[in-house]
Order: sequence, then C-alpha cells, then structure tokens
Amino acid sequence: MDADASGPPAPAGGAATVSLAFPPEPRLLGTVRLVVSIVARKAGMDEEAVEDLKVAVSEACAVAVGDLNRAGRPDLIELDVIETADRVGVEVRDRAPPAGNPDPPSAADAELNDRELGLALVGALVDDLRIAALEGGGNRISFWLRRGPEVPPPLT
Repeated sequence: MDADASGPPAPAGGAATVSLAFPPEPRLLGTVRLVVSIVARKAGMDEEAVEDLKVAVSEACAVAVGDLNRAGRPDLIELDVIETADRVGVEVRDRAPPAGNPDPPSAADAELNDRELGLALVGALVDDLRIAALEGGGNRISFWLRRGPEVPPPLT
C-alpha cells in the first residue's frame, strides 16, 4: 500500500472509462460488483481476474461506505473503472474526513479494524494499490489489475 496523491492515469487512446456515483448504502455494493464484472469481462479478463477485481472493488467501496457512514456524511461515492490495453484500473473516491482513532475504545475501533482489514485484502488482490487524501477532504483508493495471468517473456 502506497500513500500517493496520484491515481490511475487518465485513459489514453484505446482506453475506456466507466464512471458510477452512488450513495453510501451497503445494499448497493452488489450492483457495483455486477457493473464492474460486466466491464471486466468485456475487457477480456479471465474469470479469476474478474473475481479478484469484484472482491477488491467491493472491499474498497465498503471502506468508503464505512468512512462516510462513520462521519455521518450522505455524500456520494464515486467509482471509475478504466480499461487499458493490458489491465483494468479502479478508483474509488469519497468525501469523508480522514479516519482517525477515537480517544476512548469504542465500537468505532472495530470499524477501523474492518477498514484496515478491507484495505489489506484489496492490496493482496491487486497491483499498485494507492491510498491518498483528496484535496478539500476525502479519500481516494486506486489500483490496477492485469487482464489475466502473466505470460512469461519468450526465452531468447
């Protein structure tokens, strides 16, 4: 996991982006997974990569839902799925204040642990995970996943 202000680069020629915005409601995560899986399959990702991407997107969005709900903010979560020639990128943005530890131990501690666990799971499934604070408040989680299994270069 890297803390970096940059996310996936803007799509260049031959790349496509699908953007979604949705309220921080856990019941909508299934719909988000469905949309992402359709984009991934159309991009030619193999089934294992599609499943990894669905889990990673679901966890990243669940973190954003939790951040916004803890902050009591009804702001929308924004998600971009970026298809390039060899991989698919995802960026999840919310406008929640940075997560911090409350002074007394509370139920929020369990939620923060869920946040860290969710981000660790995303990091285990994807390439180049980046987490950053957005200018003006909020969080950005971005990552890439290759379309399929890596093919070793030919021996020369």
